Amino acid sequence: MRVTHRTAAIAATIVVGCLATAAVFAGVRLLRDDERADSATSAAQAVDQVANNAPGTSGSDDVVTFAGIADVRFGDTMAEVTAEHGLTKHQGACVLQFGDLTGVDPVFAQDRLVLLWAHAPVHTPEGISEGSSVEAVRQAYSGAVELTPPAGSHAYPGIMVRQGDAAYLFLHDGTTVRKEIAGYADYVQRLYTDGFGAC
Repeated sequence: MRVTHRTAAIAATIVVGCLATAAVFAGVRLLRDDERADSATSAAQAVDQVANNAPGTSGSDDVVTFAGIADVRFGDTMAEVTAEHGLTKHQGACVLQFGDLTGVDPVFAQDRLVLLWAHAPVHTPEGISEGSSVEAVRQAYSGAVELTPPAGSHAYPGIMVRQGDAAYLFLHDGTTVRKEIAGYADYVQRLYTDGFGAC
């Protein structure tokens, strides 16, 4: 009887140990599944953000979209932008600057923000910035329009990408993007043809 009880006790201990181990592995698996789900959700949100061309909450001050940059939107008044981001103009400078956003210079018309000059590392959601190759621009934007400067002009050739009433303009030397501008399409076009907003 003693042997039987001892054997039963050992068997019970082994069973309990196996169940505890199984529970631990099940818990680890659930945690891993939760981490994968969280990762997949984050990835999906990032894809949605790029697809909608909308600034996000993380690193958005480096991404210029068809809407603007960070919480600055085309169409905002100068007073609104100054209150939120502290516009300044340094002695001898020809452009306004944000107090808290670097790499972008705003251009206003009739008291509304209409253009942003974007300087690297600021880039579009597709990763295009000053210094990008012209080929990368053409691959990123299949519907882009090539702009040719008039004969005798010293202006760069351009690539213009429109979405609704907004546009990007990439000025290039044939190989590399030298200037990047975002804003209302009419003003982007005027910038190229008439020099609006250029120093």
